[in-house]
Amino acid sequence: MGKPPVVIIGAGIIGLAHAITAREHGHDVVVLERDGRALGASVRNFGTLWPIGCASGAEREQALFGVRRWAQLATDAGFWFSPQGSLSLAYRDEAWAVLQEFTSSVGDCELLDASAVHHRFPAARPDGLQGAVYSPAEAVVHPPSTLAALADYARSLGIVLHFGTPVVKVHDEAVETSDGRCIAFDRLVIAAGEEMRLLFPEALAAAGVQRCRLQMMRTVPQPAGFALGAVFVSDLTLCHYPAFATCPSTPRLRARLAGELPDHADWGIHVIAAQHDDHTLTLGDSHEYGLDFDPDSHSGVEQLILDALDEFVTVPDLRVASRWHGVYLKSTRGETQVVLHPRARVTMVTAMGGLGMTLSWGLAARTVESWRS
Repeated sequence: MGKPPVVIIGAGIIGLAHAITAREHGHDVVVLERDGRALGASVRNFGTLWPIGCASGAEREQALFGVRRWAQLATDAGFWFSPQGSLSLAYRDEAWAVLQEFTSSVGDCELLDASAVHHRFPAARPDGLQGAVYSPAEAVVHPPSTLAALADYARSLGIVLHFGTPVVKVHDEAVETSDGRCIAFDRLVIAAGEEMRLLFPEALAAAGVQRCRLQMMRTVPQPAGFALGAVFVSDLTLCHYPAFATCPSTPRLRARLAGELPDHADWGIHVIAAQHDDHTLTLGDSHEYGLDFDPDSHSGVEQLILDALDEFVTVPDLRVASRWHGVYLKSTRGETQVVLHPRARVTMVTAMGGLGMTLSWGLAARTVESWRS
């Protein structure tokens, strides 16, 4: 018998990033996924790779590393990858002040006045527009097809993937699956999304994480010739991501938005519009926090998202083709990467705060490198 493998629980993006990185470092790897394919948060997001949302410094560098990895893997694994960049639009004085403050500290972003925005991005609504920041760093993938392609690529590297294989217990040196098998491990990475609360609930509770539910939608394909040209966001989003939290004008913008759009604040709504290779737009999202959620999809929340979208983009065809919920774990302490070690040689990775697609590759590299010490 050879040395026990690295075992990964979860075939979402965090799990596959750890599996592929570990294999590249010479480890034998086995991935165990409870469903027949990845169905969790990794396939229920925008597919945006989002350095602009990450805090400056080490986290932003990790995000940029992630985008470079995605670009290379798109070639190696054969999935669609679009380096569109992002456009952060400002319609309130306070939002414009935030963007000006932000660009003074981030060197690779371009501050555009309203005229320049209209010339380069005609889909941006001109009424009341103060200006925007264009960042070239962001990119888009299509999550469901990308995760499927990554799984195939993992197999081509010699990684063993077992789908439809729930893990029900973690022992000191092995995991036990629902069909009674025990699979020994040298290192174990648990990247099972919100379901990992079933394995080490005490560790998660002590870490201060909570469930977050998102409500999202996808439009029908847009007419030929229509292109956003970038991932679009606006005033609400500037209050959501860590990158803007230190801007002096952000508290004033947050206060104004809470007064003008109280229902959006209550539902945690900020709006992203991302266009994919099938010409559809992915739109969202809301954020509900708690132990559990009612099963309903709220038409009122959907309308709030569409109302906010209408403030900053003109879309030819806003018919909604599909709707869904996503659920992930989020830190109550503002952390965007919660890494726990509930047992020797066991690593739990969770609570990426909506930045999992962006930060997973850098986090995986850090995890695997730590095994050398």
